[in-house]
Amino acid sequence: MRIAVIGGGASGLYGAIALKKKHPEAELFVYEKEEKIARKLYATGNGHCNLLNAAVVAEDFNNPAFIAPYLKRYPFAALKQTLASWGIMTLREGDYVYPLSYNAGTYVGFLTDLATSLGVHFFTGVRVLDYSQKDGGFVLKTDAKTASMDFAFDKIVFASGGLSTPKLGSDGSLFPLLAKRGYSLVQPLPGLAPIKVAHPEMLKGLSGYRHDAKVSLLSKEGKLLYTERGEVLFKEDGLSGIVVFNVESVYCRLRQPVGATISLDFFPDETRETLAEELKNNHAINPLFYGEAYFPKEVQDHFTWAKNSDHFLLLAQRLKNDGYLIKATYGFDHSQVTVGGVSITSLKPSLESIKEPGVYFLGEVLDLDGFCGGFNLTWALLSALIVRDSL
Repeated sequence: MRIAVIGGGASGLYGAIALKKKHPEAELFVYEKEEKIARKLYATGNGHCNLLNAAVVAEDFNNPAFIAPYLKRYPFAALKQTLASWGIMTLREGDYVYPLSYNAGTYVGFLTDLATSLGVHFFTGVRVLDYSQKDGGFVLKTDAKTASMDFAFDKIVFASGGLSTPKLGSDGSLFPLLAKRGYSLVQPLPGLAPIKVAHPEMLKGLSGYRHDAKVSLLSKEGKLLYTERGEVLFKEDGLSGIVVFNVESVYCRLRQPVGATISLDFFPDETRETLAEELKNNHAINPLFYGEAYFPKEVQDHFTWAKNSDHFLLLAQRLKNDGYLIKATYGFDHSQVTVGGVSITSLKPSLESIKEPGVYFLGEVLDLDGFCGGFNLTWALLSALIVRDSL
């Protein structure tokens, strides 16, 4: 059996290793258009490679009903055990799981060496241009200068990623090919990215400031669409930080609803009334500088600090609901994962194509994305195991 894996990122490496371990007699080739394998993986987890999340549940993804049966088959413990069976040791920080080396580059090297030791062949710097069906299998057309790199294959596995972080190789260049071959594509959008606000002048003096807050995404009508608590980073034109990235992904999953706003509750552990009373009492103690108990001086101009009893409730309301109209998201250059891709309606439960038996899909090329915290690399491994089980 000959198998072609298109894409040498995380899902491609996982898929190649899993398939070669199950089918040691198979000839397996990985085609990667970049000269370097898994360039994007080097940047994950701030260079430490957050490869799993111990608390993973279906609701961490955009299509929970689709992924839930797979997570039941392969919960966190099973995924961790799979890596251990490959010789990959891990360490855990809270729910975040990293390779024991705590180094993404070392992890990529290990995966590449493991795949090579199993007999996987890598063609780097080779772009797949098209493929055709022939004699019950497939023939790849590439831009390789050596004709021998164009082989006939029994199976094709697409692990070509999305559009996020194109400078690291994810440019979505195979989406047009897949669309031409009749696959339904959900419009790719940049997920896990900062948000731009409609009136950046409202953020004057806040750039670089960080604060814990409950962040809520609201519709134009004020309906709560999503909420999460975490550290917010203010930028000159918008908001960033892991919690904002997750809110932004939900915004993109909802197809960027017009008029949506993002609201910050700087003191989520207090009600508006208790916060107002606290502000009033602290003002009575230190009327000239009570605001410094809440924010640095350079940040205080963002709020109008109350000076009499009529205004403390209004100030508390602002601190509990600091709202911004969303203008746009940052682009794919600042995005960690693609929201959208090949529709899951195009696939069998085995991740095999409905219309082209023998063609499979892994990882980010699909319309399946997760939040920050190792969920997308969890899906990369999980999808590799699903295809392995069925092939």
